[in-house]
Amino acid sequence: MPKNDIYVVHSNSKIESLYTLFPLLVSKFSNHINFLNKDSKEAMHAEGKCAILVRVFKGNRCFIGEDEKKRELIKDFKKRFDRVIMLDDGAGSDSLHFEYMDLVDLYYKGKLLKERCNYLKPMYGNQLFTNYYNQNYGINDDKVKIRDIPSDPSVLNKLRVSWNLGCGIYPVPHLNLIRLAREITRHGLSRFLKPWYVHSYNKMIRLMDQPTNYDNRLIKIHARFGNNSLPNTIDYQRKTFLQRCKQHEKVIMGSISPRAYNREIKNVAAVLSPFGWGEICFRDFEAIINNSVLIKPNMDHIETWPDVYKNYKTYIPVDWDGNNLTETIDCVLGNITNYIPIVQRAIHEYKMSFLEIDARVLAFLEESSGSRVNYY
Repeated sequence: MPKNDIYVVHSNSKIESLYTLFPLLVSKFSNHINFLNKDSKEAMHAEGKCAILVRVFKGNRCFIGEDEKKRELIKDFKKRFDRVIMLDDGAGSDSLHFEYMDLVDLYYKGKLLKERCNYLKPMYGNQLFTNYYNQNYGINDDKVKIRDIPSDPSVLNKLRVSWNLGCGIYPVPHLNLIRLAREITRHGLSRFLKPWYVHSYNKMIRLMDQPTNYDNRLIKIHARFGNNSLPNTIDYQRKTFLQRCKQHEKVIMGSISPRAYNREIKNVAAVLSPFGWGEICFRDFEAIINNSVLIKPNMDHIETWPDVYKNYKTYIPVDWDGNNLTETIDCVLGNITNYIPIVQRAIHEYKMSFLEIDARVLAFLEESSGSRVNYY
């Protein structure tokens, strides 16, 4: 395959710059990829074997509610490329774009519902968990969204799992570094991030190799998450969890500075990480990489990678309605040393995923392009 026959067309959001593009950049196969900003002239004229599209519609108001315009853009790429792939890094496992899925060859997403048949059911709030709170507790959003179902169920055969927020830089970099990464990707110079990202990758591997030690841990649970400016069906879980946590003196809540947050999460015994716009959050991986027990709403419905969501093996699940939350907190904090094997398995799972990035990216590039990719 000729060099640069594969194009990744992206924007410069924080998620893309520091996470979605991270595996592609640290991989030894990065030389096979030409990175283009979606707004560049090059993106509008490039031709080749395969175009992988990331967030090409987000941040552009002309596409809001304009499904036909989205379809026209994808059709334009299809004229210039043999294959067109969507790499969807949206937050929720349910938030798929059926309005143009029929046009792309494959549709990758960082997390998917295990039961694909659930994509054939309308979901209040676009998500399985938001629909749950609407149906079971009568929670309504001020701005109602109902996830559409595909007119042709066969498009579900195009779904593939890519990678989630676990593939990226932790701890989350300082704001100035985030701005730098975004500016670099905005100019289509993503390849220049590779030395920094490889350095961060190696640093995280070393961090995960350190022994688990709870001798000086603060036997408390970190629950510093907000519940403002979110739709009611997302907000409900967070409010419910925070209300139950108020009853427990060993749960730390409230806002602190990013520096204090990073310092604290390194020292607490456990971290409570509710759902946000999607099920998977930065806090999940911050907990794991810092040797904390991850407590999280049950993730049985999700297929993802890295998969650090194995009940009672890599994290402690709680009910979506929080009925067993205080009981779980008491159990974890009262017997913290019993949970060290769970912490160790989570770190091992996470580390093994990092070590598999080359293989993951190779499989992704080969299936996306429909061609063999060789290392050079």
